[in-house]
Amino acid sequence: MIVSGAFIFLFAGLTQAKPFKTSYSQQGIEVSISMSTTSVRVAEPFTVTYELTSPSDQKLVWPAVADQLGPFDVIESNDFFDIPVDSGRMWKRVLTLESIQSGNLEVPPLAVNIISSDSSQVQSEPLKAVNIAAQPVTVSSVLEGRADPTQFRDIQSVVDVEVPVENTSPWTTWGVTGLGVISLACVAFVVMAVRGRSITPEKWLLQQLDALLVRVSENPTDNHQHITELTEMTKHFLDLQYDIPASQQTTHELLQLLTERNIGSAQVRDELNKVMSLADEAKFAGLDLSVDELQTAIRTVRQSVPELSKPLVPATTIPEVA
Repeated sequence: MIVSGAFIFLFAGLTQAKPFKTSYSQQGIEVSISMSTTSVRVAEPFTVTYELTSPSDQKLVWPAVADQLGPFDVIESNDFFDIPVDSGRMWKRVLTLESIQSGNLEVPPLAVNIISSDSSQVQSEPLKAVNIAAQPVTVSSVLEGRADPTQFRDIQSVVDVEVPVENTSPWTTWGVTGLGVISLACVAFVVMAVRGRSITPEKWLLQQLDALLVRVSENPTDNHQHITELTEMTKHFLDLQYDIPASQQTTHELLQLLTERNIGSAQVRDELNKVMSLADEAKFAGLDLSVDELQTAIRTVRQSVPELSKPLVPATTIPEVA
């Protein structure tokens, strides 16, 4: 109860920071950046939402998301690919960030590649890039702004009296010291609690797959878009987990790379090959997938996630026998 009361005391009276939003056009792409706030406390999460709208004949490729983005920890990351809108297609990324550093910080700039969506170009060099500027964020310490109890002065009329010299009460010293210790304990508790919430690539993909299953159930007529989202999020997971350019490779190139680096078992690689080949047939050959086929493909990828999330074991060299 004491710790909770001190925690409430520390945060009481803080003014709520206003959200920030800006929009502009670059390289023919409409860019919108929304921030839930531009002023936070240490270890206080906030969100940054990027929305890029491109013409229908172009495709955007987001950079990979790591656990750290400049001075900020990435708690959660959600990407929404190729969303149909009136003016073309929307590409959206939502980041939940926090920092244990204080001061005037910046969310680093992002470079989003633009490639052609022509079906004949499976792997294309970027035509150009959209450079999203850094976003300023003020991070203040939880101990800032506290009143100094030694600075309070009562307003009294001027009188000529002798002020007796009194020793400082030990209760005052113990009270101030105790409050400081409780405050520091609260700060340490908050920092340790929120740092454990950093999301892993495995957890991110499982969340995306669950959300995709819901969208398939709600909109079973858009299976072509759903199978494309499935392959995009799977490749993005491999980007994050193994630091490989999976998003820029064809199905054949990607499976060959997984085999060379001994990523996943042979069975898992074979299952991924079937899912991605099915997506290629839907995209390039116009294959019409049923809801059952799409749900089976999603469950296949989900079952492969634990195997693909295991750390790589370097291959051992067997010496030749003379």
